[in-house]
Amino acid sequence: MGYWFIIVMTVSTLLVLYLGWRLINPLPLGIKRKLTLWFLLALILFGHRLTWVLHRTNRYELLACDTIDWIGFTFLGFISILVVFMLARDIPSLIGRMIAGVKRLCTRRSKLPYFIGPDRARRRFLLNASNGVIMAAVLPMAGFGVYNARRKPSVLANDLLLPGLPDGLDGFTIAQISDTHIGPTIRGDWARQVVAEVNALSPDMIVHTGDMVDGAVDGLKADVQPFGELHAPHGVWFCTGNHEYYSGVFAWLDEARRLGMRPLVNEHALIDTGRGRILLGGVTDLRMGGTVPGQASSPAKAMAGAPDHDVSVLLAHEPNSVYAAAEAGFDVQLSGHTHGGQYFPYNYVIHLFQTFVKGPYLHEDTQLYVNMGTGYWGPPMRIGTRPEITLHTLRKA
Repeated sequence: MGYWFIIVMTVSTLLVLYLGWRLINPLPLGIKRKLTLWFLLALILFGHRLTWVLHRTNRYELLACDTIDWIGFTFLGFISILVVFMLARDIPSLIGRMIAGVKRLCTRRSKLPYFIGPDRARRRFLLNASNGVIMAAVLPMAGFGVYNARRKPSVLANDLLLPGLPDGLDGFTIAQISDTHIGPTIRGDWARQVVAEVNALSPDMIVHTGDMVDGAVDGLKADVQPFGELHAPHGVWFCTGNHEYYSGVFAWLDEARRLGMRPLVNEHALIDTGRGRILLGGVTDLRMGGTVPGQASSPAKAMAGAPDHDVSVLLAHEPNSVYAAAEAGFDVQLSGHTHGGQYFPYNYVIHLFQTFVKGPYLHEDTQLYVNMGTGYWGPPMRIGTRPEITLHTLRKA
């Protein structure tokens, strides 16, 4: 928590300083009004952290936290887009000024042209005008992002073509949800909508590939209750994501079992449909599992001692587990975690840090599918991605 607190407060401070300097200071307002805007900016960014010390133990704290979270996360999403556009304008300008300054230093004084000072009024006008244009572009983007994140998740169909699949498993369906992030701005009514949509697909099996929650069991027990209504002939299965570890992993494993979901913790189960045998494995989160004794992620353990089967499927929250999954011999890996980058421009930036971002991939002989996330994390926004429920169908190659 200490390192995370330092990072969050540092980023918040930098945002306040930058936005105040480039957005508030140039405004044609008096000093008192500017200071008021500075104060409001800091209040929203730093005040959002108040939810860290409120525990939602009564309805008043719950209402206060939900209100603060909605305002804080929505504003954070808005300015995280705004800042990118402002930097795209400011960085080239700054580089140009630096180059011009170096040129002046390197030019003999006798050859310098007659110096005319900058027209500060013109610069301020252009800065305010460009800020207005950027704001006019970002506001509707943010509004669409909120709508897109909160709308009913799209059902995306994905065929898993598997050589040697027996005829009895051809057409077997697996509904995958992931990254539901029940917590600050995602509550039970939204979870109920997702459950209804998944059940309407009548899948043979349902899997949740981690990050089910953001928060402790005591505060979210009622909001995850709709997941107890998920049903499929061959079970509802679950693997842990990194946010389960932030939120109390052992308590959430117990709660998942209470809801009728079966967690797979570096282990497997054999699903015998009567017409074919599916080995279903599950691993702990690739990064956070290792922070808890005995929880380090291991596809090899999930495969160990496996009985004869026709196809093997691994549930692994992080896509990068596919390297170990391929070594362990899994045919398919189902993952989430990335959210597809969630919203512009981060849906492009994420490719710099993640090899597997969304949709189907093939690594060696292992097919990987990365779900974009059924919910969202942090800012309630999606631009360039969409909330996803995946319906996988096993097909004979």
